Amino acid sequence: MFGGMAVVEYMEGTSRRRGDGAGEPFRAGGGRAARVRAEADMAHACERMSVDPRFVKLRRRFALQAGALVGTFLFSYLSYLLLSAYARDFMSVQIVDSVNVALVMGVGQFLLTFVLAWAFGRFSVRSIDPLAEEIRDHARAEDTADGRVVG
Repeated sequence: MFGGMAVVEYMEGTSRRRGDGAGEPFRAGGGRAARVRAEADMAHACERMSVDPRFVKLRRRFALQAGALVGTFLFSYLSYLLLSAYARDFMSVQIVDSVNVALVMGVGQFLLTFVLAWAFGRFSVRSIDPLAEEIRDHARAEDTADGRVVG
């Protein structure tokens, strides 16, 4: 069935707290009917949110950002690994006294990790967090308009 009923059927048996008996339904504010209604409302809200263009844009931004940063790190690490394994002459070139290219590249891996973490945080604050806050505010306003209390 399409719509809310299919969601309710899907969500009926999923909410149990730890420590509840296997056969006991979760009771919060009215028993099974209230729980089913709350779960259906949440599933409906999640379904609406998943097709919201702003949410799709948020997910795309996050995926591109994470993919670019992970790709950069993997490229750097695999380069270091392959050079260490197959370009021993290059990696053993002395830069200063007992400091060689391999040591500089190894320390560079740590530095790159911190730079990428900093870049992730900076990009998130400027590009992802404002959009996420806008989506959250819109969802709260929508829930308030529906007469529900949002925490």
